[in-house]
Amino acid sequence: MTAVRQLEPTESVKGRPFTSTKLYERDLTILGYMLEDVRATLAEMAEGAITIAAYEPIEWTVMGLARRLIVCDPMRIWKRSKTQMVGFFGERYLDRDAAPLEAASAEIVLQFRDYPGIVSYTSIALADGNWANLVLHDAPSDREQRRSSASHAEAASRLSPLYYTSVRIHNGYIPGGVMAGRSIVIERTKYWDYRSPRVWQAVRDLRPDGYPVMH
Repeated sequence: MTAVRQLEPTESVKGRPFTSTKLYERDLTILGYMLEDVRATLAEMAEGAITIAAYEPIEWTVMGLARRLIVCDPMRIWKRSKTQMVGFFGERYLDRDAAPLEAASAEIVLQFRDYPGIVSYTSIALADGNWANLVLHDAPSDREQRRSSASHAEAASRLSPLYYTSVRIHNGYIPGGVMAGRSIVIERTKYWDYRSPRVWQAVRDLRPDGYPVMH
């Protein structure tokens, strides 16, 4: 089993640029875009401008870049005073056919019906050819249940090393819930480096007293 390195809150690992703490600002900006997509869509629903069907994807483009939103439970998402989040960022091999990876992602999305704690899923295409994802859910246990699914485990263990050089996943929450207008708070970041046969892993915990919390 690969040892998981514990990173300090301000530590960046030499030779692994995806661990740079400078990426927090960029990642939070992108996560904020996706969160605003959720808020704007729910606001339009409340005004009667649109109808949202549970689990049905809403797709559009912004400046030529694709965006996608799936609201799993349009009503429950309003009621949570503290919504949990998972933010995914990966650096892909852009010259490789990503069809198997995209098929696996579609399968994972279809399984959201089996995990009622998940309330929405948002993805956004980035200018560098990569994608970012934001999953909003009720409780920390929800993401562990989803990770235990066969399709998620397959994507993480077999497909990720084939299609990504590195991956970082942020865990955190939105104070006051989705519609409170507050920013995302990141509590922990996990890192994977797939560039060598032995996968390198690390985690940065931002929760203990005295550690700076990234807003």
